[in-house]
Amino acid sequence: MTLGGWIVFIIVTFFIICAGIFVGIMIDEDHSSLIGALVGIIISVFILFGMLFYYNNTASGARALKSQESNLNMGIQREVTVFDATGNIIKQYEGKFDVEYDDDRILFDDEKGHRHIIYYPTGTVIIDEVD
Repeated sequence: MTLGGWIVFIIVTFFIICAGIFVGIMIDEDHSSLIGALVGIIISVFILFGMLFYYNNTASGARALKSQESNLNMGIQREVTVFDATGNIIKQYEGKFDVEYDDDRILFDDEKGHRHIIYYPTGTVIIDEVD
């Protein structure tokens, strides 16, 4: 699970358990605050399993984990190949970096700290992850 997912889970769990205890105190019966806390813990466990399922069994969850891996490890080992409009290779880059892109450019900083901005409206850029 991502760091953001864990933070959200911890905050939500805290508030659910506090709400259960508060409801138990308001009911004012024997052990009602304990029962409220236990119900909050059970709800939190279901939320945890749902979040773990999301991050481990969905494509968007896998992408979120890959993005976090890239951010925490200063990029992923990649190979960038730039082709011209006729399919000839103009330039190749290989190294560990994170890639940003928009409609007309790709931006990345290589391991030496050099910034590369590739404008690609007239060509093609292929970015592959390298093992």
